[in-house]
Amino acid sequence: MLITGASSGIGVGFAHAFAREGAQLILTARRVDRLEALAAELRDRFAVSVLVLPSDLSGPDGVQSLLEGLKEMDMQVDILINNAGFGYQGAFEAAEPSLYEDMMYLNMMALTTLTRALAPAMRQRGYGGVLNVASMAGVTPIPYFSVYAATKAYVLSLTEALWKEYLNTGVRMVTLCPGPVDTEFFEVSGYDPAKSAATRGIQSVREVVDTAMKALRKNQPFVPTSLLLKVLAIFQRFIPRKLSLHILASQMNP
Repeated sequence: MLITGASSGIGVGFAHAFAREGAQLILTARRVDRLEALAAELRDRFAVSVLVLPSDLSGPDGVQSLLEGLKEMDMQVDILINNAGFGYQGAFEAAEPSLYEDMMYLNMMALTTLTRALAPAMRQRGYGGVLNVASMAGVTPIPYFSVYAATKAYVLSLTEALWKEYLNTGVRMVTLCPGPVDTEFFEVSGYDPAKSAATRGIQSVREVVDTAMKALRKNQPFVPTSLLLKVLAIFQRFIPRKLSLHILASQMNP
């Protein structure tokens, strides 16, 4: 199985969870030192096979390099965890265009390309799974989190559609939608979760990963990672769109 963004946060959580189950792992991310340290820990602790394929998936060269590495080593991927991604909180004009380009490629194009490259073989074998890490930010437009929320809306829409296309093929398609999780995402994005009354109660990586593992087994297409988030997802449908934008802008404006 292949886990992207495996050097930190939820990616590390997935690596530990699947290693506990005896899975053979392929880990990819930019930070080689972290990947190697994680791989050594998992091999020692769980006696599993762990292959490290470092790659920067924020551009086409990195994605192509990863796919070529899998092909050269004749690696079969039965489960794909598209976890790599990052965000930015701030006014739309405050960030450089290159940051948005990298974000959109990593959050959307890399995820789509890997899914398109690996899911057909899963269908032919009659089993497999793709778990795409989206976000509750993808449920509605969010001012001052605009591009990130839009990329996660894409992930949610794509994966739910693929869930239907691959239904009854043996291939599971799951969209994981966490709220705030205790990772370094906040530091990278500049987002302070304490400002948002709607998303109080930061979840641990373990909570999120445990929910994801159950959802993958059950083949659930849309998976908020807590009861509160499930309620918010339902409630969001009934809030007037302009009111929602006003509320979220007041919470997210840095």
